Amino acid sequence: MISTIAVSKPELQTQQLLESTQNQARELFLEHGALWVKNAIPRSFVDELAAAYQQIYTDQPIKKLRKKHAVVGDQRFMISIKLKPPFNDPFLYANDILFPMVQSILGSQCVISSFGSVLSFPGAQHQAIHFDHPPLFESPEACGSIPPYALTVVIPLVDINQKTGSTAIWEGSHRRATARQELEVLSETPQWSQASVPSPDRGDAYLMDYRVIHGGMANNADYARPILYLVYSRPWFQDTFNFNDQKPVRFAAGERKNIPKKFRHLFANH
Repeated sequence: MISTIAVSKPELQTQQLLESTQNQARELFLEHGALWVKNAIPRSFVDELAAAYQQIYTDQPIKKLRKKHAVVGDQRFMISIKLKPPFNDPFLYANDILFPMVQSILGSQCVISSFGSVLSFPGAQHQAIHFDHPPLFESPEACGSIPPYALTVVIPLVDINQKTGSTAIWEGSHRRATARQELEVLSETPQWSQASVPSPDRGDAYLMDYRVIHGGMANNADYARPILYLVYSRPWFQDTFNFNDQKPVRFAAGERKNIPKKFRHLFANH
């Protein structure tokens, strides 16, 4: 993947990005519509999230998942995560490494639009190639020229490799006036080899502009591929496309009050 940045050990230890790192991350993201961030989160915390996720979601019978959550492909589910420990943690949704990158792209008043996961079981086939949201304007030129209005932060809960599959990303498509025609062609005749494919380990993350063309790849491993996602947006944006059947953010009973006051504005739309 062209757009890649590595967080240094001192930055990870102090949980503070250098200004030069933040500026480089912003420039790469704005140009490519995606960014693979290596060493973003301590693996120990990701392992804690993964263990909880497996118990609550992965280990559930497929029939139960189909009944309760959105089916977004063959053997693939989109699950709105219920905010409770360990998921109701500022270290996750306001991470000191990732969140400043997000704010530098979307502004200091950005909010959380949705928080969930995509769970792809063994045998899941390639997902349909898509935009995350329909274009906001009729004019392709306008859609490609406006600043980012929403982005997705993806945190894999397993190491991602060729067998597990990843997310194929058509870098730069968020800015191309021809993106709609490009997606139409890819939908009819997918050309996965043309895409950039991050292969993040646990502790890495990747960011995607809401306008970039992408698609989840097949899971050929013998174990599930769960990824967490946090969608951040400018305060005025509301995703009315992806959440007709489930809430974009779910709170467990009493958990809303456990969000620190300085971060409650992130959930203002919920």
